[in-house]
Amino acid sequence: LESSFVFMVPLAWWCALHSGVPCIWGIGCQIGNMVPFWTKKNLEALDPEQEPLIFGVVGEEAMRYFAVARDTGVVWLRQPLDRETKSEMQVEFSVSDSQGVVKDTVNIQIGDVNDNSPTFHGQLYTVHIAENTPVGTSVYQVNATDPDQGTGGSVLFSFQPPSPFFSIDGARGTVTVTRALDYETTSAYQLTVNATDQDKKRPLSSLSNLAITITDVQDMDPIFTNLPYSTNIEEDAPLGYEVRKIKAIDQDLGRPRGIGYTIISGNTNSIFALDYISGSLTVNGQLDRENPLYSPGFTFTVKGTELNDDRTPSDASVMTTFTILLIDKNDNAPKFNSSEYRVHITELAQVGFALPLFIQAEDKDEGVNSMFQVFLTGNNSDHFTISPTAVQGRADIRMRVAVPLDYENIRAYSFSLFANESMSDHVGFARIYIDLINENDNRPIFSKPLYNISLPENTPRGTSLLRIQAIDGDFGTFGAVRYYFSDEPDQFLLDAETGWVSLRGNLDYELMRRFTLTVLARDGGGEETTGRLRVNVLDVNDNTPLFQKEVYMGSLRENEQTTQQVARVRATDEDSPPNNFLTYTITSASVFRSYFRIIMVEGYAVIIVNSPLDYEMVPEGLIYLTVMAKDGGNPALNSSVSVTVELFDENDNPPKFSKPSYIAKIPEDIIAGATVVFVNATDLDASREFGQASLIYSLQGSSQFRLNTRSGEITTTALLDRELKSEYILIVRAVDGGVGPLQKTGIATVNITVLDINDNAPMWRDEPYHANVVEMSPMDTDVISVLAIDPDDGDNGTVVYSISPENPFYTINSSTGKIRTSGVVLDRESSNPKDTLLMRTIIVSAVDIGRPPLRSSFSTTVYVNLLDLNDNDPTFLNLPFVAEVPEGLPSGSSIQVDDPDEEENGMVTMALQVGMPRLDFYLNSTTGVLYSTATLDREQIGLYHLRIVGYDQGQNPRTSTSTLTITVLDVNDETPTFFPKVYNVSLQESVPRDDVVAHLNCFDNDSGLNAELSYFITGGNQDGKFSVGFRNGVVRTVVALDRETQAAYTLVIEAIDNGPSGSRRTGTATVFVKVLDVNDNRPIFLQNSYETSILENVPIGTSILQVPRQAYGTTQTLHRSGRPSKLDDRARRRLIREATKKPMVTLKKLQAFMVKTSACDHNITSAPQIWTLWEGGKKKKHSSKKATFGLV
Repeated sequence: LESSFVFMVPLAWWCALHSGVPCIWGIGCQIGNMVPFWTKKNLEALDPEQEPLIFGVVGEEAMRYFAVARDTGVVWLRQPLDRETKSEMQVEFSVSDSQGVVKDTVNIQIGDVNDNSPTFHGQLYTVHIAENTPVGTSVYQVNATDPDQGTGGSVLFSFQPPSPFFSIDGARGTVTVTRALDYETTSAYQLTVNATDQDKKRPLSSLSNLAITITDVQDMDPIFTNLPYSTNIEEDAPLGYEVRKIKAIDQDLGRPRGIGYTIISGNTNSIFALDYISGSLTVNGQLDRENPLYSPGFTFTVKGTELNDDRTPSDASVMTTFTILLIDKNDNAPKFNSSEYRVHITELAQVGFALPLFIQAEDKDEGVNSMFQVFLTGNNSDHFTISPTAVQGRADIRMRVAVPLDYENIRAYSFSLFANESMSDHVGFARIYIDLINENDNRPIFSKPLYNISLPENTPRGTSLLRIQAIDGDFGTFGAVRYYFSDEPDQFLLDAETGWVSLRGNLDYELMRRFTLTVLARDGGGEETTGRLRVNVLDVNDNTPLFQKEVYMGSLRENEQTTQQVARVRATDEDSPPNNFLTYTITSASVFRSYFRIIMVEGYAVIIVNSPLDYEMVPEGLIYLTVMAKDGGNPALNSSVSVTVELFDENDNPPKFSKPSYIAKIPEDIIAGATVVFVNATDLDASREFGQASLIYSLQGSSQFRLNTRSGEITTTALLDRELKSEYILIVRAVDGGVGPLQKTGIATVNITVLDINDNAPMWRDEPYHANVVEMSPMDTDVISVLAIDPDDGDNGTVVYSISPENPFYTINSSTGKIRTSGVVLDRESSNPKDTLLMRTIIVSAVDIGRPPLRSSFSTTVYVNLLDLNDNDPTFLNLPFVAEVPEGLPSGSSIQVDDPDEEENGMVTMALQVGMPRLDFYLNSTTGVLYSTATLDREQIGLYHLRIVGYDQGQNPRTSTSTLTITVLDVNDETPTFFPKVYNVSLQESVPRDDVVAHLNCFDNDSGLNAELSYFITGGNQDGKFSVGFRNGVVRTVVALDRETQAAYTLVIEAIDNGPSGSRRTGTATVFVKVLDVNDNRPIFLQNSYETSILENVPIGTSILQVPRQAYGTTQTLHRSGRPSKLDDRARRRLIREATKKPMVTLKKLQAFMVKTSACDHNITSAPQIWTLWEGGKKKKHSSKKATFGLV
């Protein structure tokens, strides 16, 4: 056999998949198509006997990869080759005829084709970095390899899409920070790393997720939320009313700190209060929009400060400024700027004249609350007008004259001015008083145009002749009329006030018989009216006797016993007899009228004395006589003359004091030289020589006083002090002007009492004062008595006590100085510094009741020692008791309790309240340190409320309780748990992109960041067809699914909590995704042609060929579409022509059949196939839709 034919094959075959040719070799590919330099595409063998040859491949492995056409030697690949699995193959081919088989081995080297995508190693890629990681820091390195060779195996890395915050080294896969990170902006980055080989024609790539979690660093200041805080509140907002809730948050979101709130500025008079912890801004005082301090509103600057774990303020803070405006309430009545207005205006004021009154009405409210009406009431209020009458807010009220005024009708007005509020019953009130100023608007009018009078020439001067009258209609000064002569006459006098005309000079008929006078009537304003007065003089006897001397003098000695001539007088009368006959009489005498008489001697009237005279009875020693000479006329005229008689004194009387004893009372502060008393001695002798004027005084008894020798005035010579000497007794003497034994003396005593003045202030005795008082003492409990001494007398020395400044806890008896408790509770432990000071110190002032009263130069202080009672419950100091303890760790919080009582009353013991349901703690009763007695688990109990009891050691112990709140802080000790752990999901392959596949339910019993979960797909998603929500755990499709490519997926989902780095925990769930078929593919035959051989005499129904199903559909059926029929002549001829092209084939007889078959799915989508059967020969050319069967 070996010598009967030749098997021609290359010594070495090279099957190359060239780089850049995107071909996946399918089953049935001809191997010859893979080798471009092959000259032939089949195995060739020579058989000298020209027998038909049958080609084949030998070996199980070779048959898995290669198939050989039995009759042509065409070599086919059954399945793709993989260089990375096997780069070289030894394949044995065979050719046989009826005589035997020849085999030959071919060495096939498989060339590389870029058919492998890079593969990532070490997934899942997760990294945690701090937000303050410097730019340029390498944070991670990814690793991927590609088993291909050359450029197809060289991998470059990149982010898809690029990240502005991270870069990746294309060659090494090192991830580097390129921009500053901020946890508060982005806390995690989900980056897609693209690994691409460098094949230039058909580069392949793979994707992987890199999860970068940013951990928080305290680098952010807090920020205020819900800005702005500006608001308006009503001015009557009550105390405690919450105005706004100030809220700031720490921008460091990883573990935000608490915020403390303070007001920096703008809180006038602390009218608002801001809670340090809650940020609640409340009203802390009485608001009043009308208060000038509050009316502009409040501009607050509020500071929010982050608090450290121990509640102390940190350096991180933020400030904001906002305003609070007060909304007006109608709480103010209209008010005038004065309760009373007074004005004086002239009665000549014109209509429309504005009174000079500054009237201002104001309602301090706003808007309609400040609207009011102004009106005037009272008698004759229509004589004036006011404007405006309708006011809002504030207005100047003008008052004007409405009608002509007349002082003579109405002199004064009194009105009530009201301001009535429009929206309420608020009323403002004021009084207006208007006094009219009288003006001189009327002239005087005489009652007669001419006054006429007749009188004798002897009318005495001063005689009232008649009254002239004029009337002026004005009042007061302007209505008061005064009268004048236009030319003042010598004979007449006009009383300017009364108008009476009187005689001022003598009339002499012989000189002037008639007077015509012009009279003026002038009022107080200077207005005048002229009148006339006519006086007629009547003739009378008008010459009186005339003495030769105006005054006559005479003398006489006291006690003369004989008749003595005193003086003589003589008068003449120019009238003729009988009018000139004169008679003399003594008409008056200053004393001793009966002692004198007149005798006529030689035409003289001689005055003589009948009895002795007493000089002391004659004032100044002079006797004044009046002697009258009367003529004989009818009526008789007379004249008188004075006669002065001088009486000479004799020293016949001793000096005699007006009192035998003088009593004087003088104040002790009388100045030196001040008059104390006048002593007065009388000497009945009336002459200067022996009488009063001659007296000389002298003093004996004390040098503190001096006596004026002439006046008898006793004065002080020095300052007196009643407290040293209060009474003096002095002796005074008076001697007259007599000489020798004729000199006479008088004696008297002077008793001087020095009166007290308030010149001494009270002085404290027995200082200092200390008292013991038991706290809580009842009213009127005696405390102590204080004493101040005042050496003055009477009221000046009477001391009144008072407590100053006022002390509400004590009273004092103003007279005795006894101090008692007032009844106000004395609390030794009071926390009010002012009350504590007032309870322990009593400042007492002392003042006398003199005029003026004198106060002690300083107050005295009573120091009160308050004796303790056990009257206070223990007080917990560090309220509120809040402790934060990480779970699993012991607590060590300290509780401080204070009892302000003393000694045993203030010694406090602490304990946990008995009967609490869970006592996981132990409290040191002395130190107040609380310890845990069990491991704390936040997931079981996250918050404890412990009742702490503190009790003192007093005789009657007192207790206090408080609550300690212990918050168990979370530790990342819980693993995320999926429920359920397995999800079975069925999806139709036609679901759109981003369709929800499953909602994963995962929970972590931790809290805060420890319970914050991040989701990743860690398995079963190599082709990236699914994604999971980073935070919400929702699984979605990324691209459209194709059941014919992959009908099921098993996704592994991991949930990672956000606990501290190194302690994070992971939970895993599995999602089984079944892709449901949709009729979206036509059936496909696995081969373009099928070829087999059958015997020509096979019976009908014989199985010819088993066609394999392509797995794109769920069910496929292959059937024949019709019975075989003989070919028509044209077809037969065509087939013969085709067959005869090959000289190697001898066609003795050709009989062919065509069979049409179709493959259809359940939805009757079919793909037709034509089967061609022929007898003998080989079909060298065929279409891709035909199968050829040769008949054997």
